[in-house]
Amino acid sequence: MNRPRVIERIYNTHLRKSLNSPMITVLIGPRQSGKTTSVNSFLDGIIHSRRFYLNLDSSFERDRIKSNESYLEEKIEETLGFRLNSLKERFYVFIDEAQKLPLIFETIKILYDRYSGYLKFIISGSSSLELLDKTAETLAGRVQVLRIYPFSMSEASVYEEIGGFECAETFYKGVFSGSLNQGRLSRLIREFKPKGKKKIQLINKLITRSLFPPTFSKVDEYAIPRWLIDYIDTYIERDMRSIKDIGNIEGYRRVVAQLSSRVGSLLDYNQLGNDAGVNQITTKKYVTIWQESLIGFLLSPFFLNISTRIKKSKKVYFFDNALIWALSGFKDINLIEASGGAGHYFENLVIADFIKWGINLEMPPSFYFWQKSPVSEIDLVISTKGMAIPVEIKYSTAWDKKYMHAIDIFKEKHGGKGLKVPFSLVVYRGDFFVPRKDVFCIPVWVLC
Repeated sequence: MNRPRVIERIYNTHLRKSLNSPMITVLIGPRQSGKTTSVNSFLDGIIHSRRFYLNLDSSFERDRIKSNESYLEEKIEETLGFRLNSLKERFYVFIDEAQKLPLIFETIKILYDRYSGYLKFIISGSSSLELLDKTAETLAGRVQVLRIYPFSMSEASVYEEIGGFECAETFYKGVFSGSLNQGRLSRLIREFKPKGKKKIQLINKLITRSLFPPTFSKVDEYAIPRWLIDYIDTYIERDMRSIKDIGNIEGYRRVVAQLSSRVGSLLDYNQLGNDAGVNQITTKKYVTIWQESLIGFLLSPFFLNISTRIKKSKKVYFFDNALIWALSGFKDINLIEASGGAGHYFENLVIADFIKWGINLEMPPSFYFWQKSPVSEIDLVISTKGMAIPVEIKYSTAWDKKYMHAIDIFKEKHGGKGLKVPFSLVVYRGDFFVPRKDVFCIPVWVLC
C-alpha cells in the first residue's frame, strides 16, 4: 500500500470549469470513486469564510434540517459573518450524500434561484440513481452533471509513480479529434517507450486488480479481495436497498453476478433472467438500475440508423475489472487465461478506459460495437465529430493480419454511405506497428 495522497484526476479540468460556472454541479459515480476527495481538494484552496461543507450522511445534520427549514441558510450566514443578501463574492456550498434528505433539494432550489449569482452549489452522493432522480424532480435546468469513475489506467500509473498523463492524454486527444497520424504516434512511442515495460507490468496486474482509489491509498494488496466483498455488499445492501422499486434484493444480487459472467458478450434478457431466477420484466428493470448506478454499462451496436441501433442486443461491461473478478469468485489469472477469459477482461479494461477519458469532454464521443457476423466484429466504434473510428482489442502480444478483416469489412460497408473513417486502431500487448497507412497497432501501455 502506498502512502495516502491526492493525485490529479483526468476529469479535473472539466470539474474546475464546472465549479467556476453558475450552475449547480452534480457529481455522480459509484461509491469510493473519488467524488468527495476531488471536491475537497478544490475547496482546500478556498478560504474558510467562502465555503461550507454539509455531510448528510450524518443523522445529526439531517435532524437539524428537518426541525429548521432555514438551517442551511443560517449556517451559510454564520460562516460568512453577515446576511446572504449582502453577498458580493462567490460562496461554495458542498452537500455530500444529498439524496439522503430529499427535502434539501427544495431548499437548494430556493437559495439558488435567489442567490445564483454568488452561491455555488456542489451536490454529491453515493447513490447516483437517487441523486439523479431528485435533481430531475426539483432542479431541472439548473444542473451540470459530471460522472466520476474509478481510476483510469493512467491515473493508476500516476499513483504508482510510473508515469504521468502526457502519453495517454496525447493519444486520446488525437483519437477523439480524429487527428491521430503515424508521425504523431511514432514520436509518442519514442518519447514514452522507456516507461513501457513498467506500464505493461501494471496493466497485467490491472486485468484483475481494482481501480477504486482506496485500494491504492488505504488497502494493502493482500486485503483487496476482502475490500471488494465488503464493497459489493455495501453497494447492494445499503445503496440498492434504498431504491424503492428494487424489489427482491437477492434477485438483484444474482442478476449482477450473472452480468459479470457475460462481460464482452451480447445480453440476452431471457437467458439472463433464467440463469438468475428472475422474470424478464424484473430482469430488465434490474439491468437498468445496474447501469444507472454506474457500476457497469451496456454498449450498443453501431448502425447509421438510430432506430435500428435501439432495437438490437447490447454488450455487457463493468467500470472496474476487479468487480468482475470478485463476482466470479476470485479466479486465479492462470485459470482465467486457460479458460479464454483473459481476452474479455482485457477488452473490458481497455473499453472502460476509453469511456473514462471521453465521457466528460465538452463534446463527448459516443461508443459502440459493430458486428456483421461472429467473424466480422469490431470491439469498439468511436463516433466523434461526424467520424467513426473502429478499434480492435486483442489480448495477444503478436500481430496477426486477420485483425484487419473486420476493419476492412466495416470500412467497405460504411465507406460508400458517406461515413468518414480517418483511421482504425488495434490495441494489443505487442509493439507499435503500422500494417497500412490507415491502421495503427497500438501497444496498450500507450493508454497508461
